[in-house]
Amino acid sequence: MASMDITAFELGALPPDSKTSVTLTFGDGNGLRTTLPAHVVRSAAPGPTLLVIAAVHGDEYEGVHTAIRLIRDLQPAHIRGTVVVVPVVNMLAYDGITRSTPEDGCNLARVFPGDPDGTITQRLAYHLRERFIRHADFLLDLHSGGTNYAVPELVGYYHNDGSEVGRRSRAAAEAFGMEVLWAHPEVNPGRTVTSATELGVPWLYTEGFGGLRIREEEELHYREGAYRLMRHLGILPEGDAAGAVPDDLREALSQPPRPVKWRIAGDGNFDFSVESEVEGFFIPEAKLLDTVAEGERIGAIYDWDGTEKQAVTACGDGVVIMLTGTPRVGKNHFLYMLTRAEA
Repeated sequence: MASMDITAFELGALPPDSKTSVTLTFGDGNGLRTTLPAHVVRSAAPGPTLLVIAAVHGDEYEGVHTAIRLIRDLQPAHIRGTVVVVPVVNMLAYDGITRSTPEDGCNLARVFPGDPDGTITQRLAYHLRERFIRHADFLLDLHSGGTNYAVPELVGYYHNDGSEVGRRSRAAAEAFGMEVLWAHPEVNPGRTVTSATELGVPWLYTEGFGGLRIREEEELHYREGAYRLMRHLGILPEGDAAGAVPDDLREALSQPPRPVKWRIAGDGNFDFSVESEVEGFFIPEAKLLDTVAEGERIGAIYDWDGTEKQAVTACGDGVVIMLTGTPRVGKNHFLYMLTRAEA
């Protein structure tokens, strides 16, 4: 792959009918440097620009797998417009197998719009917004539970039928083919999707089970959703023109999307999850997507002799959308999160 300073990269300068891979480099002004791999598939035919990103959190691998497969399979002759794929957004966190950047302790998904003169993570956010998100017509941000969270497979979107961004996000979510849709009437500051909303770019993001493992069925659903999104946006023509659809997705893409089973709503911020009061071993009694009432048992934290140290109960009525993926817990460890069913 060619390499260049990120300040020299201009997405619009890349020629039509081309497939370009480049390693973009930048630093924090104090000697720390990192990279951002970018791959651009541009058709000779005009069309929208889809930006697909993964590993905003460095311990989330499902999106990286999907991105690599898209890079490998997509060709300029397959599409109309442009598909931009960034398989690993936060390389420092990816190298450290961590949710946040080890070098400055920042969670990239909380620092947008970033700062060109800030820490390495703040600069990364700034460059991603200005070099990529600003120039996209749609953003697909691929996430999963990572090391710490167990999350059901879902697609999240901006729920605001009073705005063009909201309407386009919701229509794309319906076309994506996931059985769980998470509507976000409000989006917390600092996220990639917050910047997209501010820039007038509609968006979706995915979540999956996590655990530093890739489930084959889940990865297929991620890629199937990406191809359905490209069809929905008019980037990918219907059918299998010029072998555009991979063999392992052809049958699924010949069928309608899977019907939606769950429609939930909430802000989607796992940082507001319920925390443990003691250390011990957490054994859940509720499952992901269970509907629970306030006070109902979610599970319990036990000592090594089986003594119950803390009963974990629902903080309100809602749907279980996250459970800790690491049962050995310390005090103030995130245990679960509830959200609400969409009206």
